[in-house]
Amino acid sequence: MKRLLILVGIAATMLSCNQQQPQTAQTAAATGAAAKIAYINNDTLSTYYKYAEDRFEEFQKKVEKGDKQLQSRASKLQKELASFEKRVQAGLVSQNEYNKKGAELMQKRDQLAVAQQSQAQGLAAEEMEIKNEIREKIKGYLDNYSKDKNYSIVLGYDQATATLIWSTPNAEDITWDIINGLNGQYESDQKAEETAASTDKKEEKKK
Repeated sequence: MKRLLILVGIAATMLSCNQQQPQTAQTAAATGAAAKIAYINNDTLSTYYKYAEDRFEEFQKKVEKGDKQLQSRASKLQKELASFEKRVQAGLVSQNEYNKKGAELMQKRDQLAVAQQSQAQGLAAEEMEIKNEIREKIKGYLDNYSKDKNYSIVLGYDQATATLIWSTPNAEDITWDIINGLNGQYESDQKAEETAASTDKKEEKKK
């Protein structure tokens, strides 16, 4: 799942960079300069981008917590149903109680099904939100990086699809530059958040 999140972000970023290619390429051709080309190993980025790793871990914990809650509800319902069936088989349940309890158990079953569907939809929406967050962070950083380095084209590749099977002599591997830059930016953001939280606590104490 983590790799999927990253690769989706990279794919969008590559598209953004490629959209900038025509104008840059024309400029390079007019001046006689060779187009600057760089590439990124998506597999490596998906492994070492700390922000994506942390977001995935948070999301996975939420998925597991939700699953446990639903499993607990399902287990309780199953036990309640088994207990009721035993009483029915023993002839300890009147027709009125049978109808009433049967309707109650069916209602609980339907509520559980709704809860399962609602959770699945909520998690799918949150997963999409995480994908967008990662995509935007990578895109924003890579757009600025490419502009500063004057790259005409930035390609992304991975072992699974082997999108990039060769490179020209002037193509540069910027994978670790991007990873280190993104992780450095993430660490700075975390420190800024911690400082802001500490300041807020101090202000609250003063009050």
